[in-house]
Amino acid sequence: MKKLTVILAAVAMAGCFTAKKVTPSQTDVDRMTAKFPGYTLAELNEGKTLYEANCGSCHALAKPTSEPESEWRRIVPDMVRKVNKNGMVLDNAKEERILKYLITMSGR
Repeated sequence: MKKLTVILAAVAMAGCFTAKKVTPSQTDVDRMTAKFPGYTLAELNEGKTLYEANCGSCHALAKPTSEPESEWRRIVPDMVRKVNKNGMVLDNAKEERILKYLITMSGR
C-alpha cells in the first residue's frame, strides 16, 4: 500500500511539473555567497547533475522555481529518504548539493 501511495504521488507530480533546462551560472553562485559561503559553480553544477540523475529517475523533474526555499528544505530530505529506501544511495553531502542547487535556482 505504501509503495502504491508513493507511485501515485510521483505520477501526480509528473503531471504538474516539467523541468526547463536551466544552465547555472557564476551569477547564481554570487547571489548565494551570503547564504552559502565558499559555494562554487562546480558545486552548483554537481547539484544540478545529482538532481537530474536521481530525482528524475522516479518522476518528472520540478522546476527549481516551482517551490520556495522553505518547501525545498521540506521536500528534499523526504525524497532522499524515499530514494535511499529503493536501493539508491544519496549521502548527506549529495543531499546538500541537491538542496543548495534547488534553493539557488529557485531564486532566479
